[in-house]
Amino acid sequence: MKTAVLSAIVFILMFSFANITRADEIDDLRAKMQKLREDYESKIQKLQTQVERLDKKQEERASRIEEKVDQKVLGMEYVGRYEGPFGKGGLLIKNPSGFGNVSVGGYADIEFENFENSNSTFDQARFVLNLGAMPHERLLFYSEYEIEHGGPNAADTGQGEAKVEQAWISYLINDMVNLRGGIVLVPFGKFNLLHDSDIQDLTERPIVSRRLLSATWMESGFGAFGEFNIGESLGWKLLPDFYLNYESYIMNGLDEDISDAGMRNAKGSISSDANNNKAFVSRLGLGFNRNLELGLSSYFGRYGRSGSATRNGQDNLIGLGSDINFKRGPFEVVGDFAYLDFEDGGLVDHDNDNAADEVSAPKYMQGFYIEPRYHFWPKFLNNTFLGRGFKDPNLTLVSRYDWVDIGDDGDTGDGANKEKRFTLGLNYRPIETWVFKMEYQWNNSTNETLERGDKNGVMASMAMGF
Repeated sequence: MKTAVLSAIVFILMFSFANITRADEIDDLRAKMQKLREDYESKIQKLQTQVERLDKKQEERASRIEEKVDQKVLGMEYVGRYEGPFGKGGLLIKNPSGFGNVSVGGYADIEFENFENSNSTFDQARFVLNLGAMPHERLLFYSEYEIEHGGPNAADTGQGEAKVEQAWISYLINDMVNLRGGIVLVPFGKFNLLHDSDIQDLTERPIVSRRLLSATWMESGFGAFGEFNIGESLGWKLLPDFYLNYESYIMNGLDEDISDAGMRNAKGSISSDANNNKAFVSRLGLGFNRNLELGLSSYFGRYGRSGSATRNGQDNLIGLGSDINFKRGPFEVVGDFAYLDFEDGGLVDHDNDNAADEVSAPKYMQGFYIEPRYHFWPKFLNNTFLGRGFKDPNLTLVSRYDWVDIGDDGDTGDGANKEKRFTLGLNYRPIETWVFKMEYQWNNSTNETLERGDKNGVMASMAMGF
């Protein structure tokens, strides 16, 4: 009996202890659940506050945009001539709705020259306006309107002109393939693509660019451009930054205004093809890194107008070119080479008058320039008027050697026309897009004069991009 009573007491005590332990666990769980609920509610409250704050900001932003649209107020920012999202325009006009941005820019230069046996003169050489637009991140428009030598109404000179030099539309697909059509710069050599006065370090353009490549050379056409980052894609350790870029177009051809003085007057027609035979032109750039690029250019087409006295525009013209752009520290070297080959028996008419006074075309034209540059800035100039207030002023010592050789065209003159030039100059840039240039030229020619003949002289200019 006693044993039974003791067993019952032990059982009751164990059961009571278990219940007490379970009650404690339940209380702990309840406390944890309460804490979780409080944390959860606190976080929900914070998130709700953030959402309300974002909604308020969005409403305020939408209200400001609507107000700007109603008032036709556009945002404007000067980002720098070469810092905009597209083209060469320093002033970026932003659409308040977030698309349709427009850029405005340009450049101007004033030149002075004084050569032997010639009158010294000032020349308002160029005034250029750039207008670009980006209605979508994959759609671009860019244009350049140029007024040269005061325009077509400038007194006496007869050299003034006003023209659209670029007006093209681009459809961007990816880095490697993009489409472009309109009035484009002909991608033969590098200088024609980078001819702006505020970019160049010498006032006078290279002879080969003026006489063989008619810089600035533009034409109506359609084509493609892009870049392949080969070193990065293939994981080349030796050349990790190796790349290829290209521009390639089909475009209207040239007329027959060609002579042994060069191609300067041979122009195509922006509005129509001269002979219904399109020209093909391409440039391929091979970049070993971002400091060294070699370029190869080609041109294949027929010149002359249909119905002209020069074999009805059926004569072939082939051009091959190369260029270099090298930078290392303060040193820089740029240059172009061009060779043009005219079909055997080809004819030219130097004044495009359709009269029966055509002569045989030059068999060839060839030329090059090489231009080394050294950029520097002595520290003692920092506190002078040249350096004071400017962030990164610069002096550039620059030289250039030009050489051109053009075969005889069958006119009254006899023999090839050759001209060579050596130029030494110094320029000053308080900012990247403003430059004052001074230079001296030594010129030498054989047979007919192409540019300066045997006259040596000095040139100076100021140019500014904006």
